[in-house]
Amino acid sequence: MASLDMNGDGRPIGPDPGDLGEAFLARRRKLILWTAITSNILGNSGLIGLNVALPVIQREMGLGAVQVSWLALSTLLAMAMASAPVARLSDLVGRHRITVIGLWVTIVTSLLGALSTSYATLVISRAFCGLGLVSFFTTITTMVTAEYPPRERGRVLGLTISSVYVGLSVGPLLVGFLVQYLGWRSLFWYTVFGMIPPLVLIKMVSPDSPPTPDERLDWVGAILWILGLGLGFTGLASLGRGFAVPALAGGLVLVALFFLRSLGSGNPILDMRLFFDSRRFSFSSLAAYISYLSSFSITFLMSLYLQYTKGLSPSHAGIYLMAQPVVQAALTPLSGKLSDRMEPSRLASGGLFAILAAILVFALMLGEATPDAILIATMALTGAGFAFFSAPNSNSMMSSVPPMRLGQASGVITVTRLCGQISSMALTTLVFGLVIGEGAITPEKYPAFLSASRACFWIFAPICLTGILASLACRTGPKRD
Repeated sequence: MASLDMNGDGRPIGPDPGDLGEAFLARRRKLILWTAITSNILGNSGLIGLNVALPVIQREMGLGAVQVSWLALSTLLAMAMASAPVARLSDLVGRHRITVIGLWVTIVTSLLGALSTSYATLVISRAFCGLGLVSFFTTITTMVTAEYPPRERGRVLGLTISSVYVGLSVGPLLVGFLVQYLGWRSLFWYTVFGMIPPLVLIKMVSPDSPPTPDERLDWVGAILWILGLGLGFTGLASLGRGFAVPALAGGLVLVALFFLRSLGSGNPILDMRLFFDSRRFSFSSLAAYISYLSSFSITFLMSLYLQYTKGLSPSHAGIYLMAQPVVQAALTPLSGKLSDRMEPSRLASGGLFAILAAILVFALMLGEATPDAILIATMALTGAGFAFFSAPNSNSMMSSVPPMRLGQASGVITVTRLCGQISSMALTTLVFGLVIGEGAITPEKYPAFLSASRACFWIFAPICLTGILASLACRTGPKRD
């Protein structure tokens, strides 16, 4: 260690070593937080921007309604399948390393998407892009949570989650303009260059030591998880086809086997015992899953509605779609701070109630002549609901587990979100297939598209109600300091 210069009375000249340590820690925390913020903004803006680009891709490639749904579904399915194994792998080889790998995979696969010449190659590139996205989405949240003390966790989680909503806010507008004036391939070029800033930031952070270096990945559990979710959600989205029921049944069996193996394994990829150890954690997780199941498809449905039924351009539709994430981004930091001072489940339950109200408005009033003011106000109400649900619910989950299990808890947050999102899209794809059928969504099928959209909202409404009940049940469980 370098010695410090001394003045005449023997006191060191320069900063105190303790101050240097605090300065290093503060710089590291800021770099990790800014990596989380930039990767969330740029990654989610490209991810949500795909919804705006879908009608243009559909027309250029002549795709059917189900094929259009699978473009969005393939990314989410890959993310859900990889979420638990990646979260566990980050504990074994280091979160910093997995974050860097995830950013590189996203860059390379987005480049392949930009150069795709067929539907098959585009779907494959989107699926592998999902592997990259889930890698850094999962690990960077864990890194932020581990770096900051519990008293600041609500604040930084609020900032981190708010950055997700900032990305969701700018995504529809920015990508809408890019797609309208530069074509749909510009979406993928945007992601290629957008992942460079967070990659530079995380490379400035010294690699971390693996939290559990002497343990091994449960490969059997990982295979059960990947195949179970892959078969199950593919079967759910394809009901009506010959392979759907066997795939769904096989997926459920494999997920059940994974659950049993997790309970008996010393090193599970996703520790299912968390759900038995804390009532608060289990009901918060259930509420998170239901919230995304009942509301994730709203942006997808509204993007198609605005461009098909309303006849808006991609950029114009993007402006309408901004209402939800802008409100989310504005209110989430506030809800995160409030969750540090009051009961998080009370805030989360109120947020889900607002989401339920928005779903019912869409179910009752969505039509060819629905006033723009109602559309924008209802999207904004959805955003407010999510703002007061996500950060408090995440704080409730992370605060109900001991520090050594934060990585697993963060993995559960990612898994419940992704499984809720994929379930939402799978149900939407199923309804599209049953109501609209095969083939492109041409003007003569616009009435069928409206009927399918309203049917989705009527399905999601009672599901959201059960989420409110689950969130209220969290109040009976203890919260850790």
